[in-house]
Amino acid sequence: MERTLVIGSNSFTGSHFVDHLLENNSSNVVGISRSSEYSPVFLPYLQKKERSGRYVFHQLDLNRDMAGICALCDDFKPDLVVNFAAQGEVRNSWKWPEQWYETNCLATVRLVAHLQKQDYLERYVAISTPEVYGSTGTNVKENHNYRPSTPYGGSKLAADLHLLSLYRQNGFPAVFTRAANVYGRHQQLYRIIPRTIIYLKLGRKIQLHGHGLAQRAFIHVRDVANCTLRVASKGVPGDIYHIAPSDGTRSIADVVKYICELMGCEFEDSVELVDENFGQDALFSMDCSKARNELGWADDVSFETGVKETIEWIEKNWDFIQKQPLDYVHKR
Repeated sequence: MERTLVIGSNSFTGSHFVDHLLENNSSNVVGISRSSEYSPVFLPYLQKKERSGRYVFHQLDLNRDMAGICALCDDFKPDLVVNFAAQGEVRNSWKWPEQWYETNCLATVRLVAHLQKQDYLERYVAISTPEVYGSTGTNVKENHNYRPSTPYGGSKLAADLHLLSLYRQNGFPAVFTRAANVYGRHQQLYRIIPRTIIYLKLGRKIQLHGHGLAQRAFIHVRDVANCTLRVASKGVPGDIYHIAPSDGTRSIADVVKYICELMGCEFEDSVELVDENFGQDALFSMDCSKARNELGWADDVSFETGVKETIEWIEKNWDFIQKQPLDYVHKR
């Protein structure tokens, strides 16, 4: 791919994908995000951007600037589009479901309505989510039944089904990824791993919804970026690829316990157990043998290494981080 458009380039996973592209690929890259390029603390690609000269950023919103985005596409003529843009906070999707459907589904419908008429696009990578399955059994495969439990999961599934219908009817070159819980340096501070580290440093108690019993697989963001590029290069249009770690799932409570051990804190003194009230799925467990066998992908960063890296990142940038909002800030 010679020209890559990354939508949601300032998102956590999107920014790491841009970073991975600039490090491991010769493609010219254009990024689109509704937020500005605000700080290298949260945008790992900024230093590589200056060195490579192959990255251009545009601050554009899928919900407000679609005409400008389509014009940019026609000018840049990307052969690869990777769409990370989403309203992704599960709990708050119950508060503003129409906004989740607007961003996660309708914006995609509008964008691909334009792209499918152009002759420059060779591949469109849709960054989906295991939330479309609802609570799963163990090691489910890509053909698992869909039973989303939240507006977030429903809105992402609606976009996926639209893209699949375009592929089947018109050959639109969409391919899909669904990753386990992504974590690592530069992540939003309200996510469970950075939040736990920050709260322990501040002496605040961490709320464990559902008593922390929900089981999740955690995959490092660099492994996700690596697999996403392989899907873009080698994935079969119309196919779905799971991205998950080789070490299975762990409960949210066990994640917090491990961080407490690393930071010398007592788990029982550091948490507050609260009931669940927003339809959180009990288990996400995905089989990713398809990505391993077909794409030659393997996860490389262990959970232990990734968590230690995240602690080091927060320690290094503590003066800046402690001045940032620690809770989710809603943006429409």
